[in-house]
Amino acid sequence: MRPSGNPNRLSSTSFVQFRRDPNLLSFWGLSLWITGLAVPLFVLSGADPSLAGCDESFYAQMARELLRGGNWLGPTFLGEPFFEKPPLLTWSVALSFALYGVNEWAARLPGILAALLSIPLIGWIGRAFLPTRAALLGMAVLPLCYLWVQQGRLVGQDVPLTCLELLGILALVNGSRGHRRWFWLVGIAFGLGLLMKSAMILLPGVALIPYLWQQRRHWLGSSSFWLGMLLGLGIFGLWLVPAMGVYGAKVLAALVGKVWDLGREPFHADATGWYYFWHLPLHGFPWTVLALVGGWLLLRQKPGSTLLVWSFPLLLLLLLQLYPTKTPYYTVQLYPWLALLAGVALDQALPFPLRTGSVATAGRGSLRDRPHLAQVLSWGLAAVGTLLLGLGVAVRRDVEGLELLQPHAWSLVAIGLLYLLLPAIWSWRRVLHYAGELWVGTLLAASLLTMVSIVLRPDFGNFNPAFAQMDWKQMLGSADPDFPVVDIGRSGLPDVCQAQALAFYTPNPGRWVDNQALRAGEHGDYLWVSPVQAQQLSLQELGLQPLAEVEGWQLARRLDRAAGGFSP
Repeated sequence: MRPSGNPNRLSSTSFVQFRRDPNLLSFWGLSLWITGLAVPLFVLSGADPSLAGCDESFYAQMARELLRGGNWLGPTFLGEPFFEKPPLLTWSVALSFALYGVNEWAARLPGILAALLSIPLIGWIGRAFLPTRAALLGMAVLPLCYLWVQQGRLVGQDVPLTCLELLGILALVNGSRGHRRWFWLVGIAFGLGLLMKSAMILLPGVALIPYLWQQRRHWLGSSSFWLGMLLGLGIFGLWLVPAMGVYGAKVLAALVGKVWDLGREPFHADATGWYYFWHLPLHGFPWTVLALVGGWLLLRQKPGSTLLVWSFPLLLLLLLQLYPTKTPYYTVQLYPWLALLAGVALDQALPFPLRTGSVATAGRGSLRDRPHLAQVLSWGLAAVGTLLLGLGVAVRRDVEGLELLQPHAWSLVAIGLLYLLLPAIWSWRRVLHYAGELWVGTLLAASLLTMVSIVLRPDFGNFNPAFAQMDWKQMLGSADPDFPVVDIGRSGLPDVCQAQALAFYTPNPGRWVDNQALRAGEHGDYLWVSPVQAQQLSLQELGLQPLAEVEGWQLARRLDRAAGGFSP
């Protein structure tokens, strides 16, 4: 692809034209409109939700204990202070619980809001460097990325952290363009990022080095920038210093120790060195593929003025790859940038400008190149569509081994047909009015249908339905509205995730009970015995009477309390 004229020009719609566009209000309106359209993907559900054990229930339970105990400096889990991660997420969930009650949707609300807010933030960052259309398409792509929606609907730190990163980067961009007051917001976002996930905020800081170097004359001598950074450190210190005053040096030791442990050896054994190279393309298809195309186009045509857009995700991916611990949620920080790069590819792949339906009015300088990219993308996606169509037909015909895809059979057929339409639209581009809009709309519709079919699955976001549906009055055999304290048995790593979920879904959880404490009888009158503990130990020999069993977990009561009945 070789544009005529200036080789550093991205398309016939020049950067200067968009930078001088006075219609900021229309971009605001479109940003809000795209964000509003994305809301159903974060709230629709095929069943009542239930929290996952690791880490959703863990943070939700800490938030519930925070509301009950009021200890904002040292959030606890089952009474034990937890300092391996800073408390901002726990504070956010606790505030949501205070406003909307203790439930799954309230626990997930901070993540949902952060995911939605990130959509206009990446759009406004893109608008500073790219044609408006590319920025708008990038915003439209982000909520169509599976991992972004999946992680945004969970209780976790990474989507809120990404939102804070985008806020800080947008402030840095605006500050570097002469609006020095925005530098204060850079520091605030940095401080909140430290409060969200401590040293993990430093990784995007390192990935910003090329852009910071390019813009050094704007921020290096700016008092607003440095005072803003000091303000950010002060925000973090407002929690850290009082917490250390109460709990001692173990607060800082836990924070630093966790980062050190994760950086010293892999935490997830199944995440090999090539983990991200298959995980990103698979979970972000087709947008991760288009992002590679968009990044290549920027590098080829305008590498200097778009340095932030392509260098930041590239360096961040490299840093994540070098980090020994690899998890899917670490890559969440990449998705807004991948969506923006995919928007660049879509912008240049369009046969015609979005607002023009005539070939004669399209920019002739780049028209010769644009259809070629659209043609390659059309036929490539059509090949994928053929596979999806065949898979959907096979599922409908009950082919053995495809039972898991049964709820998606018609969706697979429809998505496959939409992908197959792309080369047809390309072939009829000189006849169809608004062929470009139809081509992009078809591609977006295929991803939208994919996301809707996923979020409406009964098991999507519904990790522990058996725990969420427990009837405590029936299990305890009492109509008393006051629930007893129930300790949580745990044998070790094999049952820790379910134990965390069970703690959240127990109305009045007590404390951890390991095997040693269980043998010694160091627990309360009521106890959840884990499946691992039940295999290793005899409940009757331990003086425990089983009351109910849920997912292999046994709710038990001391035999000396059984005769006396229910006692809170």
